[in-house]
Amino acid sequence: MNPGVNPTSGIAATADAISGAAQAGTSSTSGSSIDAVAEAAAAIAQAADPARKLVVLLADGLRADTARDYMGYLQALNEAGRAQWRSLRCELPSLSRPLYATVINGEPPLTHGILGNGQAGQQLARHLFQRLDAQGVPAAVAAYHWFYELLAGEVFDPLQHRDAVPAGCGIQAARWYWEDDYPDSHLLADAEALRRAHLPVQGPSLLFIHPMGPDLAGHVHGGESTQYAMSARKLDMLLAQLLPRWHADGFDLLLTSDHGMNADRMHGGPLPVEREVPLVWVPHDGAVGLDLPERQTGIADWILARLGLKDATGGAPA
Repeated sequence: MNPGVNPTSGIAATADAISGAAQAGTSSTSGSSIDAVAEAAAAIAQAADPARKLVVLLADGLRADTARDYMGYLQALNEAGRAQWRSLRCELPSLSRPLYATVINGEPPLTHGILGNGQAGQQLARHLFQRLDAQGVPAAVAAYHWFYELLAGEVFDPLQHRDAVPAGCGIQAARWYWEDDYPDSHLLADAEALRRAHLPVQGPSLLFIHPMGPDLAGHVHGGESTQYAMSARKLDMLLAQLLPRWHADGFDLLLTSDHGMNADRMHGGPLPVEREVPLVWVPHDGAVGLDLPERQTGIADWILARLGLKDATGGAPA
């Protein structure tokens, strides 16, 4: 448990909620009473465990409607009340490198200054991993090499930086890929190896994963193609193998994307198909019903709060 995080008041509040739900059940249907008590029980479990462990999966180029229509395993969890599903609009321009920066930095591109995909080697001045490291929370990253450049402030060299951890970036272990057609299956296996080797069994930690499958399929075949839909199906099937393992080890999943994909095989503008991305919360203990981020700029602070941490500056969790 982290200094300054006291779950006692949250436990008391949720205990009251369970009592109230049970009393309310006497004047309502049995089914609704059971549902209310179950929700309150999930909340008390969550309040008792502020030091949560997270897997954040940023599926590059995955549209919200494509995720909803083709990711059957995640939808099964949603229908069973074990996942929480919504969408949000990405920031502009709806391009990859600027929005990678936004997700881990919490600022729109016009503020953090990464405005295009061509800004190779430009470093972010501040980001999520620094804030985690300031409080001793370990993180591992399996991601495209542009993330390395955002953290390191240098151009990626595949012969030198494959597993490099940039000094002062706040992560403990990494695996970077540089070919867009690197299979999602291989990357998720890389990520799982990092998790097992470098993240502790107890206490909060973060595994950040960034597969490229949907984006590649969209750029080659378009956002309305069967190949693009299949990329979402394949990612969903991979999650059906991995998520039970993550849950068994106490890791929750937050899945989202940087941007969507147009039928013209591109993105970057304000059209809904280019901006609407999924936001799926799948906790290991069924604690759904949370306030999820309303904007992409809120994801970094939300992650910090879910890990039960204060901001590195000493403020309350966002």
